[in-house]
Amino acid sequence: MNHTIKYWLFFSIGIFLLLQSCNDDKSPVYEFTAAPELSPLDNSSLVLNEEAENFIAETFSWSAGKYGFQAAPLYTLQIDNTESFSDPISLAETHNLYLPVNVGKLNMATLILGGESGIPLETYVRLKSELTSSIIVYSGYVTLEITPYPMVIVYPKLYVPGSYQGWNIANAPTLLSYRMNNKYEGYLNLVDENNPDAPITFKLTTEPVWNKGEEYGSGGAPGTLALKGGDISISPQGYYHISVDLNTLTYTLTPATPGEKMTTTDK
Repeated sequence: MNHTIKYWLFFSIGIFLLLQSCNDDKSPVYEFTAAPELSPLDNSSLVLNEEAENFIAETFSWSAGKYGFQAAPLYTLQIDNTESFSDPISLAETHNLYLPVNVGKLNMATLILGGESGIPLETYVRLKSELTSSIIVYSGYVTLEITPYPMVIVYPKLYVPGSYQGWNIANAPTLLSYRMNNKYEGYLNLVDENNPDAPITFKLTTEPVWNKGEEYGSGGAPGTLALKGGDISISPQGYYHISVDLNTLTYTLTPATPGEKMTTTDK
């Protein structure tokens, strides 16, 4: 009988301590009350000059959002030529409350948005604040009139070395990010003439050199990516359109017709 009483006594104490530890949990409680806001610009109209390409065109700053606790979100500065931001360009990312953007980067973004050399273009700039992949808020926008100069647009590239081209990363075909937003696309001829019945395997890299930059492979589940993941596999062989989103670590492969739209095999 005494053993039974002792058992229930220790059991009750254990439950009490467990509940107490749960109540003492210091995990932050998310309670969003305000989005970050961009500060007014020093200059609402910029005439860009090629000779100043590497100089700062504008330093954007903003107030921190209010999440109910001390947060350190990832801020992405976005620019578009419409107020709806239906397909914005990402200028840069930071954890700071300010971001300098140089003349060359702003000029390239303006041209991608449809700007013409020597002609002012009305643009809209806002802030994307990402606390987690499911907690994203946006600031209001500021308007910025930009007059660009002519330049060759160099889109960010993602290299696709694989079995279909002998894993020759230096000569790997590329996908392009047309909005500089970590979303890449292109058409690839995933065919190995020496082994036509085998699945094609490949990886995605940010540099045309192994062990330099970031390398992405299979995330395990279909259509997912992982840093340093295994080979991505596709079967049957053929001509495909490939879309890659490094923000969500996902990709899609869709059979296509050779010659369809663009062919992104430039290096």
